[in-house]
Amino acid sequence: MTKEEQEIYLNSGFTLDQINEIQEGLELGLDTSIYAKKEFFAIQMRQIRLGMMDKLPVEVYASTAYDWFQMEEIRCGLQDGVDIMVYANPSISYDRMRQIRLGLQNGINLSKYKKLEAGVLRELRKALLSKIYIVEYIQQGYNAEQLEQIRIALEKHLNIVPYLQKEFRGVSIREIREGLEKGLDVSCYAKLDFSWQQMREIRLGMENRVDVSYYANSLYEWQQMQEIRLGLENGIDITAYYTLMYTATDMRRMRLALQQNNTPYIFDGEQSHFESFEGISVTISSDEMEALVYVEDSDKLTKAQVMKALELSGVKRGIMESDIDKLLRGKFKSKTMKVAKGKPATEGSDGWYEFFFKTELDRQPKLMPDGSVDFSEIQWYELVQAGQRIALYHDAEMGTAGFTVTGRALPARRGREQSVLTGKGFTLLEDNRTYTASVSGRIELDGNCIDIDKTLTIEEVSLATGNITFDGSVYVSGNVGVGAVIQATGDVVVNGYVESATIESSEGSIFIKQGVNGNAVGYIKAAVDVSGKFFESCRVYAGNEIRAGYCLNCDLYSENRIVVSGKNGQVAGGTAYAKISMDMTCAGNRVGIATKIRLGVNDEISGQKDDVEERIAETNKQLDILRNAYADFHEKYPPEVRNTMDMYLKVESAIFAKEKEMDMLMQYKMDMENEMKAVKNAHAVIHDTLYEGTVFEINGKHWAATQSRNVKVRRAEGRVVVQRN
Repeated sequence: MTKEEQEIYLNSGFTLDQINEIQEGLELGLDTSIYAKKEFFAIQMRQIRLGMMDKLPVEVYASTAYDWFQMEEIRCGLQDGVDIMVYANPSISYDRMRQIRLGLQNGINLSKYKKLEAGVLRELRKALLSKIYIVEYIQQGYNAEQLEQIRIALEKHLNIVPYLQKEFRGVSIREIREGLEKGLDVSCYAKLDFSWQQMREIRLGMENRVDVSYYANSLYEWQQMQEIRLGLENGIDITAYYTLMYTATDMRRMRLALQQNNTPYIFDGEQSHFESFEGISVTISSDEMEALVYVEDSDKLTKAQVMKALELSGVKRGIMESDIDKLLRGKFKSKTMKVAKGKPATEGSDGWYEFFFKTELDRQPKLMPDGSVDFSEIQWYELVQAGQRIALYHDAEMGTAGFTVTGRALPARRGREQSVLTGKGFTLLEDNRTYTASVSGRIELDGNCIDIDKTLTIEEVSLATGNITFDGSVYVSGNVGVGAVIQATGDVVVNGYVESATIESSEGSIFIKQGVNGNAVGYIKAAVDVSGKFFESCRVYAGNEIRAGYCLNCDLYSENRIVVSGKNGQVAGGTAYAKISMDMTCAGNRVGIATKIRLGVNDEISGQKDDVEERIAETNKQLDILRNAYADFHEKYPPEVRNTMDMYLKVESAIFAKEKEMDMLMQYKMDMENEMKAVKNAHAVIHDTLYEGTVFEINGKHWAATQSRNVKVRRAEGRVVVQRN
């Protein structure tokens, strides 16, 4: 576009942003007459131009009746190939359009609910995607915040329905849901009398096994509840301050004082109290835990005189009369002697769990004397039966009270209770101490969380037995034959061999004790780890780690590392990719089989980085256009006029939305950069022989190996380097 043409547009009332959009279209050879109209904002022009660049039928949204966000949703729908006529209506706001479009992408048609608020549509879409029915709650008038918590509870199979009331805010329903997740009796706080903060304090107290009856009263402010809860959790006597007459601030001060006073004091020799009588000096330590007496001439004193001196000095308890007798016999003449000793309060033992299953399993293969690796004896997991007792909680115990020599009582402190166990697949009995399995399956402890996955046990899987699809873990005691398919959400353990089969775990790991011969069609994919005695001619994908005895002619992909150990720990043929590291005995073989080792940044990561940078650039451009339009409104119209203009308000809202989008994109970019930093030190360690025919690609740099032994291969200074281990 020439300067003269730009002047014509400017004189016709076009802004510079509009002219830039027209010019970009002309440079791309587009028919800009479709959008080169003053009534279109520059950002609307941009949406039309982007659609034309993708050869989309932009005429369906190239109308001033749509704002730019609506145009974007229609354009994205056209790109996705969904039926945009379901929502391409100016009366449907862009955020409702977005939920309908996202639903259509997953085969969910929300058009009959298009009058619902966008947040409600979002929850309905997510519920339908999870095969959860929440329409009845929408019809009852629950809002988006409430529906989100109801949906999550139903997805987790929690019985939240008896506790639902429309008067509860979403955050209150969240507290009920979180209590149900922990197996708590939420009926004691699922009441309209309590605010969500009060509910939280009662829930936290129940989780930490304290007696919440002390404060489960709606007359308490939540801050007061918190101080009582913290006192109970720390085992102090809260009866001194838990009444309603004290403010939360007062309660806090008294709680901290009680905690400090209950702390055992170590005497450092400092004197806090000194009394002198005729021939007798009495000293009481600063913590009042010791009383000492000094006499000049014991021959002139009686025991009654010493006892009277102690009484007048305030010494009342812990008097050691036998030591006073020794003092009077002259055994400690002209010396200071301890004659009374207090008893410190002791803290009770903490609560603890007794588990009736193995809480730690060694899943590392055993190195045999001949240097081979034995995968067969690994105990991958433990199975429990429904109704089996799995854990018993032992309550914290009260300590013993103490006293000072002045007679001041030192209250005992109860040990700290442990929080209730979380997880799934078990039930906490009415005694609030005994846990039993509610399903038969694999049990695992991680911190304070127990998970019991339903486990399907089967002797073998083949074309004759049919394919296996199971929501839980699968244990195959025998082999998996040619053409068989196992798809599970949990772990898959195969005690025997796997032939040309497909095994997938969407949330767990796959363990194959004997190994896999895939005949070029076998496929093993796990969300976490994949382990096996060997892998031959198959594809293996692990979200975390691959571990094997040897791998031959395989395509291996690991999001973390690959370990191939033992005397035969060889990776030969095919391709092996690990994001962080590889550890193997040998790479390649004597005949120079083509073997590719890839480490570090892969094509997917690079593509994601390029994509997010493009999105940041595009969002920046849109923000520039919106801010220019915003400034234009400010220049042309006084506040009382522009604040009533629908388009001005839309521009203002759009700037806010785009700035939030930019913040999220920048965070995403930062996360990606951190991930790329993590793979900067990607490397491979070969403990025995690295053979010719092996090609390395580390963070984009290639190197064809020459034969060497016991080396580490990594990238440094822009090239692949090899160093001795």
